[in-house]
Amino acid sequence: MKFGVMKISIEQVKTIGNGLLRPEGVIVADDGNIYAADARGCCARITPNGSTSFFGALGGTPNGICLDRGGNCIVANIGNGEVQSLSDDGSYLVLLTEAQGKRIYTPNFPFLDFQGRLWVSNSTDDPGIDSSLRAPVPDGSLILIADNRQPHIVADGICFANGVAVDPEGKFVYVAETMMRRILRFPINEDSSLGAREVYGPEILGPRGFPDGIAFDEAGNLWIAFPAANAIGYIEPDGELAMYLEDPEGLILRAPANICFGGENRKTAFIGSLGCTNIPYFEVPYSGARLIHQVV
Repeated sequence: MKFGVMKISIEQVKTIGNGLLRPEGVIVADDGNIYAADARGCCARITPNGSTSFFGALGGTPNGICLDRGGNCIVANIGNGEVQSLSDDGSYLVLLTEAQGKRIYTPNFPFLDFQGRLWVSNSTDDPGIDSSLRAPVPDGSLILIADNRQPHIVADGICFANGVAVDPEGKFVYVAETMMRRILRFPINEDSSLGAREVYGPEILGPRGFPDGIAFDEAGNLWIAFPAANAIGYIEPDGELAMYLEDPEGLILRAPANICFGGENRKTAFIGSLGCTNIPYFEVPYSGARLIHQVV
């Protein structure tokens, strides 16, 4: 959907929280608390007044996060190859370390849909990651935990599988294929298997358009964080790409890696990043699509 305001300036961006280290994943609860991954092997909790605390001894490098209905943080820990469910008291359970007997080394992003299905991107089979970030290597995958079944691989052959989102209607699952600079989507069948992949939006998202985190708004726009470009853009329902916020000098956005929506009517975007020590946020034209942990 075309926005009335097509772009904002970096001067319209505020920040909240402090002392964070590589807060790649970010998610906002209905009570206004912001949760972020932290590279020291824990998660951060930022209250609406900006007070920041840390909890959970998860180890590794927490990356993408989401919340379940009970308020637990689901963490894709790319540093130790675990997907973890972190409670408010700091205790955690390990949900995933392998799928179909295959060790999962690089869980990147978790997405919990309204059916209670947990979708997890596994960026690469390379435990060191580096070779998969130098050139496209089709060894990333998408893993599903659903219906009390063991984790299983539902899509593979992805060149660095990254951000994940399911559209509000639950018809497609979307995956950022970072090293191909594009977004893939897969139709979700009734048995939760996936149909044939297709490219969603442009075949290439630009010279520095390596997509990371993704999220839908209620108008059907798919928002994308572009860390290499220090930018936030979106793909409209008609497939066109537009940029909403660009910060080429890295004044506030420093390798933005994820986007989520919260606040009143979910009309505030919060940005996770690789390089910030806080959480940038700004207003958006349309409410973010409601997620499983959001009641209002």
